Amino acid sequence: MRIQKWLLKFSFLWLMVGGIETFAQSPGNGADEFDASDPATMKSRFAIDAESYFFVGAARYYALRFGYEYGLQNQKHLFGMSLPMVHTIFNADFGGYENTTGVGDLKMRYMFVPYQVTNTSGLQRVSAYMEVTAPTGESLLGRGSGTWVYRPGMIFTLRPNPYVSFYPEFKYQFSTQPANILSGDAPDGNDPDVDGLIKNLVMSLPVIAIVDNWKGWAGMNATYIQSFSEQTYYVFLRLDFGTMIGEKSSAALNITKFIAGQPRLDVLVQAKFQFFLR
Repeated sequence: MRIQKWLLKFSFLWLMVGGIETFAQSPGNGADEFDASDPATMKSRFAIDAESYFFVGAARYYALRFGYEYGLQNQKHLFGMSLPMVHTIFNADFGGYENTTGVGDLKMRYMFVPYQVTNTSGLQRVSAYMEVTAPTGESLLGRGSGTWVYRPGMIFTLRPNPYVSFYPEFKYQFSTQPANILSGDAPDGNDPDVDGLIKNLVMSLPVIAIVDNWKGWAGMNATYIQSFSEQTYYVFLRLDFGTMIGEKSSAALNITKFIAGQPRLDVLVQAKFQFFLR
C-alpha cells in the first residue's frame, strides 16, 4: 500500500513538472491529422480517454483515463504516464462490492526512435517502447491486475502514399506474479477461479486514411493476441474515426469488437481527446 501511494504521488508530481516544462518551450507548428492518428507520434500532449468495457457475462468496466506524453524536440524520445479512474459492475455476489469506483493501475511508457527518414513514401519510422503498469488499483474489485505488468514492443510506420499509413505493432505482455482474474489483463482460461501469469504476444495491423474534407481520419485495426499462459488466442477488430478541433486538439472514437478465440471482452468503446502542446 505504501508503494502504491508513493507511485500516485510521484505520478502527479511528474505530470505537473512535465507540463510546466513543455509550456515553457517555444511553440512549434502545431499538430495535424497524422500526429493525432499516429499511435507512435512523438508530440507532447495531454490526453483524456473515456472507455467502456463490456465483457461476456454482463460484467462492465468504465474508465476515465488522464494521460500526459512528453516528447523531446529531436523527436527521438518520449515519456508518458496515464492514470485511470475506474468503475466496475459485476453480475455476481461480491458482498456489497459489485459496483465500486476508484483509481486503476498506473501506466508508464518510454518510447525511442532508432530509425527515421523523411521519404515521401515507404518505411518512415521504427519506434521501440517499454510500457510498465504498476498495481495501484484494487485488484480484488477488478480495478487492477494486482501485479506489475511489462509490455516491450515496436511500431513500424509505413506510408505508401501521402494519405494512407500502416502502423504494424508487435508487443509482448508479461507479469512475474499471478494477475487477479477479475482484471482486464489477467488470463481467463478454462478455470476462471484460478489466477495466472500474464504471457501474451500481441500483433496489430492498423491502417489509417486521412480524409481532407473533414480534416480527420478513418481507420481499421486488426489485432491478434496469443496467450501462452492458457494456450488460447483472441482476435479483435477496431474501427477508428477522428477529427482535428482547431490546430492543437483532436477528438476520436474507437470501437473494438471481439471476433474469434476465447470469449471474454466483447466490445470496447473509447472516446479520446488530445491537446497538443507543441
